[in-house]
Amino acid sequence: MYRRLCDKVLPNLIPAQSRVLVAVSGGPDSVALAHILWRYAKERRDQGIELALTHVNHQARPEADAEEQLVQGLAGAWGLPCFVHRFQAKQYAKAARLSFQEAARQWRYARWQEDMAKGSFTLLATAHHLGDQAETILYRLLRGSGTAGLAGIYPGKGRVIRPLLSVKKEDLLRYCQAEGLPYALDQSNAEPIYARNRIRLKLLPELEANYNPRILETLGRTGVLLRWDEEYMAAAAEAAWVQYSLAAEPGAAALSLDVFSLPPALLSRLIRKAAAQVGSDPRGLAFNFVEAIMESGGKPGWMQDLPGILVKIDSKGLWFVHTARSESGEQVEARDWEIVVPFSGWCARLEAGVEVGMFAEEELSGQQVYSTHSPVDIEAFSLSALRKLKEPLVLRTRRSGDRMWIKGTGHKALKKVFQEMGIASEARKGLWLLASEQEVFWIPGVRRGSLLQPMGNEERAYCAVRRLAPETSQASLYNGI
Repeated sequence: MYRRLCDKVLPNLIPAQSRVLVAVSGGPDSVALAHILWRYAKERRDQGIELALTHVNHQARPEADAEEQLVQGLAGAWGLPCFVHRFQAKQYAKAARLSFQEAARQWRYARWQEDMAKGSFTLLATAHHLGDQAETILYRLLRGSGTAGLAGIYPGKGRVIRPLLSVKKEDLLRYCQAEGLPYALDQSNAEPIYARNRIRLKLLPELEANYNPRILETLGRTGVLLRWDEEYMAAAAEAAWVQYSLAAEPGAAALSLDVFSLPPALLSRLIRKAAAQVGSDPRGLAFNFVEAIMESGGKPGWMQDLPGILVKIDSKGLWFVHTARSESGEQVEARDWEIVVPFSGWCARLEAGVEVGMFAEEELSGQQVYSTHSPVDIEAFSLSALRKLKEPLVLRTRRSGDRMWIKGTGHKALKKVFQEMGIASEARKGLWLLASEQEVFWIPGVRRGSLLQPMGNEERAYCAVRRLAPETSQASLYNGI
């Protein structure tokens, strides 16, 4: 296994001079990954590959502190830097009104992105293996995904790499045993309380025992084949976008009516891309909405009010306009806006579909914050620093000249921050910013700056941002990582 990874996988994923941040939970998969990369970097010193470990202590199980110490011990033994983050995962899940797994995942990736920025790391390595790939493909199949979802987890996407996708769990366990590596076992993975756990514990064994003894390899191969197809179609869709997209005002996207002569595979992708550019959900529209637009046939006068988007057809093209509702129920286009952030209460911006408030710690569990089912993004700030601001603190859209101050680096233009975080240009328009003048302190669900960050035990205030309707939070930008 190790030699195959060194010869065929790692050289393609890790270029020379890479700085790799390795996510290590303390389980056998991530411990094996960290050790494999450490050996690889040592054996190929001429490549100039540097490593560091990062660990998140969710404080959700009695063993969490021991796992943190295990990871720190491995880093010390191998002479590697180690970043450790601790947070109350269950409380955060409740605050964000998300499942424990999704909330913890969002928080982990946010911290890892911060670690990458602070340490100038070029890659983030995670320990997803062949079993995870099979589980993901089945999970998405059961939910009705298209080829983009059924392609599964990518070995490399953006700055995230997953070197173990072709390796079975059993092989990783044997590797740890052969190398004498300590690891921890998360007993919650053996509890069939989550859909993914049930797929791993019940469905996959059933398929393996009674249908295909090599189901993992089969699903892994299916993911590769579909990924090839998806990459080809995605490239074709990008080329078609250049050909068929029309100039439109901010908050809108438009396509030539000629798109209706394209094959459904291309047309559906162009519709999703246009919707993603103007909507708040980067995944685009649900299948039934895409189907409705395709069935319109490009007939002028056709119009459909979809969630957050008005789709209309005139003689010039197919138009997608970002919309919200005014107090009277009238539909309005989304424009540049801002909300002055209040303390101990909410302030809403109806056309943006968002409300924001600043709360003391004791207010977080109150009905003021959790009175709806909408996901909530929450971040802590120094109360004394907030009081020293000369201009109001506002939640707003992006503006020219925006910047964020990063400790150890200084100010960065917001464009540079988005590039480092891997946020596509079309997705940036729908993000919210917490700012004062041109200084951006927080992009909810994406990144926070170093200014206003609380130190030690100083008094904190918590900014909460939520949608006015139950939709996916901005952290879904990292969906599929």
